[in-house]
Amino acid sequence: MANFVLVHGAWHGGWCYRETAQALRAAGHTVFTPTHTGVGERFHQSAENVTLETHIRDVCGCIEWEELQDVILVGHSYGGMVITGVADRMSDKVRSLVYLDAFVPENGDSLNGLLSKALAPEVAAQFLSAFRGTALSGNCGLMQPIPAEVFNVLQANRARVDRLCRPQALATFEMPLLLTGASDTIASRLYILADSWDPSPFRYFAGKVEGAAGWRVLKMQCSHDVMVDMPNELAAELLKLA
Repeated sequence: MANFVLVHGAWHGGWCYRETAQALRAAGHTVFTPTHTGVGERFHQSAENVTLETHIRDVCGCIEWEELQDVILVGHSYGGMVITGVADRMSDKVRSLVYLDAFVPENGDSLNGLLSKALAPEVAAQFLSAFRGTALSGNCGLMQPIPAEVFNVLQANRARVDRLCRPQALATFEMPLLLTGASDTIASRLYILADSWDPSPFRYFAGKVEGAAGWRVLKMQCSHDVMVDMPNELAAELLKLA
């Protein structure tokens, strides 16, 4: 049986993987859905000094204290930044990496910096303006969630997503990721592109890794929140890795 660690994206929490985790557990696998400091049920820990480093340590702590080995590590959206950092530090414990409509950073990249690479200049400027604008206009260094509608989440699920998402520290988006290259030894990597919303920065990353050694790219006809709109279909794809 496999060990899955499902890492959520910005503003979300472990709650977003509820149905996917249920399907994986029903198939007999072990599943953890850690929530980052400052969001979800840990929103009471929110502060402007929470950074990407904080979230990397959150997930490393889950793997270490649950004494997990042979992990299939999944990261959604911003979670791609997190799992890249985790894999760099714990490569001996990770079997496979799955980037779920996610950022794929290299050494020195920040999320905001990657947006500038992945989107047309005028679109990137709009995103970055929203990131910094909401954080600087009375939100104490926190960025308000982008509405589910922007990501083309199914109408039936939008109210739930908007209700449960919480502001996240701007520092998590601006901190550069420092890597040693240790995760290069992880041979199995899957990129799942959500192919039913735009303007998506994630087409850039899918295109960048397609055909690269060790990578496989899969397209799903879905909104950005694949685990919310197509939880069982996502579980089916993840089960193939097990």
